[in-house]
Amino acid sequence: MKRLLPAILLLTALNAQADFVKYHEDDEMVSYLDAASLVREGREMRMWTIDDYKQTQTDIPNKPYRSVKSHWTFDCAKRLSDVMTALYYMEGMAQGESIHSGAVAERQWDKVTPGTVGELAFKVACARPVATKPAEKPKTP
Repeated sequence: MKRLLPAILLLTALNAQADFVKYHEDDEMVSYLDAASLVREGREMRMWTIDDYKQTQTDIPNKPYRSVKSHWTFDCAKRLSDVMTALYYMEGMAQGESIHSGAVAERQWDKVTPGTVGELAFKVACARPVATKPAEKPKTP
């Protein structure tokens, strides 16, 4: 059943067009993904997610927020992840004005940690077989 979950979530998300689809909920937040934003680049997958917090977050000084919209990159073959961009919003579901943002200039890969929301996003993004570049044929003289 655990192996079917990413495929089911992906199919559900694909049917939702460009809408964000819930893929996780706990006591602190509800997480959504935009299946329409899934893009493959070699062995990497990219997609947008929203973490919608149930309580206002205060870990950024003087910038309380209720949601974060993130652009993830996953290396499906190596089980790595990187948040390329994160936009913080005072309102839920990434609504209103962004009050803080962060972007990385260089990749800062992290291992996908088992049992986390990041692993769930990874499984959805990487549910399809990873495309590999075929080996080049030797040239004949």
